[in-house]
Amino acid sequence: MTAVLGSLDEFIEKGQLECLNADQAHPVTNAFEAGKEAVLASDESTDHQLLVKVQFRVPVKIQTLTILGNAEDETAPQTVKIFQDKVNMGFEEAEEETPIQEINLTAAELGGQCCQLRFVKFQSVTSLQLFIQDNFGAAQTKVHRIEFCGSPAQSMDMKDWKPVKG
Repeated sequence: MTAVLGSLDEFIEKGQLECLNADQAHPVTNAFEAGKEAVLASDESTDHQLLVKVQFRVPVKIQTLTILGNAEDETAPQTVKIFQDKVNMGFEEAEEETPIQEINLTAAELGGQCCQLRFVKFQSVTSLQLFIQDNFGAAQTKVHRIEFCGSPAQSMDMKDWKPVKG
């Protein structure tokens, strides 16, 4: 049975979203809400880097990542390093360790085009860390939306389902 690929928003633990160096007026939850005008922004008084930590309620298979931003005003993320299961990671580790995948975003991708991930590396993901290392040159980084697409790692086949008689 082939699982249907779709947005994994419903599988994200919204209460456990975390972002290091986020501007308090522009928290990480803004980037995970579809259709919202608000953004996730870095703390301009510190620097432009962000470390976004995402926990999933169930293991998921991730095929694509979409990050929306504005390349024209230079605030959009450009270099993003993706780590898995490093929930206590800080900026020093993110700078030094080898990521599972590194993405250099283009203006087209920031406009809504999906970035293909190495699907074999993202088969049973419970947590991801996105290190936004660089933007297009601004003092502050702004992320309009982050969305993962894929499917739950364990999909239920309805023919195996047995109702409980009560």
